Amino acid sequence: MASISLDGKAAIVTGSGSGLGQVMALALAAAGAGVLVADKRQGAIDATLGQAGDDAARLTGCVADVATEDGRAAITKACLDSFGRIDALINNAGIGQDTIRGDYATSPIPPWEPAPEHLHNFFAVHTIAPLRLAASVLPTMREQGTGRIITVTTSLTTMTRNNMTAYGGAKAASEAYMAGLAMELAQEDEDSGITVNILVPGGAADTPMVPDRPGLDRATLTQPIVMAAPVIWLVSDLSAGVSARRFIGKDWDPAAPLEEAITSAGAPIGWNG
Repeated sequence: MASISLDGKAAIVTGSGSGLGQVMALALAAAGAGVLVADKRQGAIDATLGQAGDDAARLTGCVADVATEDGRAAITKACLDSFGRIDALINNAGIGQDTIRGDYATSPIPPWEPAPEHLHNFFAVHTIAPLRLAASVLPTMREQGTGRIITVTTSLTTMTRNNMTAYGGAKAASEAYMAGLAMELAQEDEDSGITVNILVPGGAADTPMVPDRPGLDRATLTQPIVMAAPVIWLVSDLSAGVSARRFIGKDWDPAAPLEEAITSAGAPIGWNG
């Protein structure tokens, strides 16, 4: 597949201090985009910037908590201040089951265990934040006449797994919100130039969110690099008009012709796992 240029575009990637977000931020910068690396941790932002090499000048950091309205406003402002536009919002920030109990990998968390504050935190980060960040960037995207809203959720099996209810339920709600947002924007103006899509790795990914445990071979986990090629395409002009779809990173073959990669990795939201 030929390389795709994102020269002149600006993207926000939340939770891009590590894991999937870091891979996507670095891939977008390497393709020519200006990237706002948004994370709660300055050290994590520094780690991503430190890995950018020759592309470092295209990245800038913003310490902010996506779970707060002030944090979301700061992210939007930082992107506009740095790049003068917002072409893409990648909602990637997330929290894991370890925020409930650190030994969850070896001692599963039943659905009745998460306390109200745990549920609130999962929904604040995974459900409310993506929708409110989308609301924050939409005025700029409408003015530009173009924009991409891409939200990272999880496999459909994880959404409905008994021991992942706090995490999976919040991700499922986020996907439902994004499907509704895509339809609303299409009804408002099919030619608005703004699209809304879902991107998932396609299985448990080799990131800090998946802890080591006896018997786990991390080589069997989905590698974060699977997110790079599809996110570049989704941010590019080549994805114009493609909305309300769900793409699986590990099913995207970067070596295949573009149309073949798109077909093999994508389906309407809610149709594949």
